[in-house]
Amino acid sequence: MQLMAHPTPAAPTTVQPTPTDRGFRPDIQGLRAIAVMVVVLYHLWPTHLTGGYVGVDVFFVISGFLITGHLWREIETRGTIRLGSFYARRALRLLPAAGLVLVATAVASYLLLPDDRWADTFKQLVASAAYVQNWVLAGNSVDYLLQNAPDSPVQHFWSLSVEEQFYAFWPLLILVTMRLLRRKQAVVAVLSALLVVSLAYSVYQTGADPKQAYFITPTRVWEFAAGALCALVTFRARAVWGWLGLAAVLASAVLYTKATAFPGYAALLPVLGTAALILASPEGRGSVGRWLSLRPATAIGDISYAVYLWHWPLLLLLPLALDVPLALPAKVAVLAATLLLAWLSTHYFETPLRANRVLKVRRWPSLAIAASLVAAMLGASAYANAELDDRAAEAAASYTSRLDEAGGGCIGAAVFTGTDCAPPFGSGPRMSATLAVKDQSNPEYTACDPTLDTRHVLECSFGPKDAAYRVAMVGDSHATQWLGTLRRLADENRLRVKTYFKMSCPFAEAIRVLPREAKERQDNCTAWQEEVTSRIVDDPEIDYVLVTAYSAAYRFEALPGRPALADQNEAFIGKWQRLLAAGKRVVVLRDTPSMLGKSIPSCVEKEQANLRRCAVARDKALKPDLISAAAAALGDPRVTVMDLSDGLCDAQWCYGFAGDVVVYRDSNHLTWQYAQTLAPAFWQALVKAAGPLT
Repeated sequence: MQLMAHPTPAAPTTVQPTPTDRGFRPDIQGLRAIAVMVVVLYHLWPTHLTGGYVGVDVFFVISGFLITGHLWREIETRGTIRLGSFYARRALRLLPAAGLVLVATAVASYLLLPDDRWADTFKQLVASAAYVQNWVLAGNSVDYLLQNAPDSPVQHFWSLSVEEQFYAFWPLLILVTMRLLRRKQAVVAVLSALLVVSLAYSVYQTGADPKQAYFITPTRVWEFAAGALCALVTFRARAVWGWLGLAAVLASAVLYTKATAFPGYAALLPVLGTAALILASPEGRGSVGRWLSLRPATAIGDISYAVYLWHWPLLLLLPLALDVPLALPAKVAVLAATLLLAWLSTHYFETPLRANRVLKVRRWPSLAIAASLVAAMLGASAYANAELDDRAAEAAASYTSRLDEAGGGCIGAAVFTGTDCAPPFGSGPRMSATLAVKDQSNPEYTACDPTLDTRHVLECSFGPKDAAYRVAMVGDSHATQWLGTLRRLADENRLRVKTYFKMSCPFAEAIRVLPREAKERQDNCTAWQEEVTSRIVDDPEIDYVLVTAYSAAYRFEALPGRPALADQNEAFIGKWQRLLAAGKRVVVLRDTPSMLGKSIPSCVEKEQANLRRCAVARDKALKPDLISAAAAALGDPRVTVMDLSDGLCDAQWCYGFAGDVVVYRDSNHLTWQYAQTLAPAFWQALVKAAGPLT
């Protein structure tokens, strides 16, 4: 496919050469070396080079410069851009190395990663092969259950996805502009306007939703546009601007931190610094380009793409393969392995494929490689998920059989109270960690727990309407984790339960604040809190309101028009006082112990021989609990506290595995299976806390 652009020719005697007219720029290779090493060193030593993530922005500017220069030369020589040839060349340039790394990472992930990492990792492998990884990570950043998920071995493909999306629309933009306006100045004007609009949106979105802003393409387009303008202008900067540009890039790498609002305004420093480096004359003894053109720098620049591809999966997977912590020796090994694999794959795999005559002349093989890569990752993902399903089905059957044999006497939480039990881990056979992993996607939770993307209230009801105790349970996902307990008690006809759950939204009379969260999600939580309050207050079938929350995760601010909170306790107390005024009783459930961010399924799978490594000392696990502290501060006898810590801990330890059952499905949510074993203790504590029936 090709479109004729018909550029307006200019008199050769009056046109100064643009930076791209100078031919190959070895200093650009040196600049690539700086960019990739800044990123790699940041990932290896994030507390030392705290802003090393700006290396990605340097790459974006370079890509805009080089691709636009190439496209413009083709317009000048042919009067058009052959789109099919352009996309085939891009595929041949990028896909062989990317495909090699993705296939190697898929195999290594299957062999080395625990089951609980498979689903997200293989989903991201597919997204990386399709070059939409940045949008997947943007989605994960607002998914409560994935916000703190372990790093994926391919999450660094987000920046390559942004680049590929840029390559997809950029030649079309330039062609259409030339087709309609027929002048180079018009292209410059359009790209300048695009730069301003994208930068403005980047600034806005970084303030409104910084987690998404980091990954999505519209907030990064202006960085490519800055490089593109460098390719089209005739301005040549003095050598000193090159040194100032290098200083700007390095200063941002050193001075920026994770707390820096990025991209937004902050990205201007590395982007403008890179632009200055590109525009500065590379010739002359005093130019920075002369130093960037030296062989040590260009040698790394030549393999910079492969270095970027290999470093991240090696950083995550090599320590697992060697079974060593990521300390200094392992980091040095990762760096050495990265450089070695990058050199080997560039010179013995990528370069020969790019030089192949058939691949260079014909378009379809390159495009076939792209389709095959996506298909291969889809197949790998389907295989991994099918095996996970098979393992989970087998584990579920084994667990059910174990329950039938034991009658529940020493299963799960019963190990702490039962007689003749083998505390704390049980006597076997053990519940598989795979079953805990599958519990993360248990449809029972999602049926009653909407995300923060909506204000919608989901009400679930269980148990007979004439039950002695008519209870509403309200809160965030740390309330949802008790659903297995509530369902068992309701099935035993002990309770009539109505549930009101919303991920990451505690039941409070205040604005719940999370760091770097979109305001829309915050507003959704506030609206949900008010709607649920109205429903409970107006419902004569609810006598008791059972509340709990992951209160350590939040900060609270006063609602609009209300006095400032004198104490964080007031966020919960204010809500309870409204319930008490409506004649309801409030029962506060102390939050579950903290496992200090440890993935329990991963730990259980790895530490079968020493499950105590999956436990946390009781004094560290039972951190101060804001919601139960608020109940104590209120001092109202109609607000009582339940504490089930003794069903999760003994005098010294709080466990991730107890009574042959995996306690948590991730780092902080109970498994359905363990929650069901807590039902007897839950019932006793509820009857005691609720007091005599009236």
